Amino acid sequence: MSKLIKPSEYARASGISRQAVYAKIKKGLLKSKKVDGQIFIVLDSSVDINSNHKEAEAKANSAQKDLISAKDETIKILKETIADLKETNNLIVGTLKSEVDLLKEAFGEMQQLYRTQIEHLKINTPLQIDHKKDPREENNFIELKELAKILNLNKSERKRFKRAVKELYEGGDFRFIEIDSEIYALKDADYSDFIEALKLLRKKD
Repeated sequence: MSKLIKPSEYARASGISRQAVYAKIKKGLLKSKKVDGQIFIVLDSSVDINSNHKEAEAKANSAQKDLISAKDETIKILKETIADLKETNNLIVGTLKSEVDLLKEAFGEMQQLYRTQIEHLKINTPLQIDHKKDPREENNFIELKELAKILNLNKSERKRFKRAVKELYEGGDFRFIEIDSEIYALKDADYSDFIEALKLLRKKD
């Protein structure tokens, strides 16, 4: 035999919504029948809806308990992992602190060593100051006009002489140097080449 039950009663007994019941009817999962324009679900009289609902509820409760148990196990593992990480972090911090202390100690020793060496240098090494002497102060070089007098040059010869000296200086002649944009001549150098050149010029004149 079969019995008729309203969709709302079936939904309440099965623990699902009325919309879900109508969806099952539409899909053909539940047998239905219209009586006086109202839809009823046709069930075998041997089917106990409440029993099915209790079974489903028991399964849901069991699944929920399993989920809670799994969650508790996960939390336990995470706590153990955090504890391990804290211990590892403490070991790393301790090691780094020891290394930093060693570096500070080594730096202090090096600083003291260099300070001692610097103080030793200050005491035993006098400050060396390089005083560059002006060649004119040592009386090694003379002005060109003085050399011209020594060579007995007249005014016209002195002009040629200056031009020749400039060319020789620019060519690297060691007998001449430039000080403060003025060319000076080495006092005790050999100037016989100038004397010979002058003799030739005088003969031409």
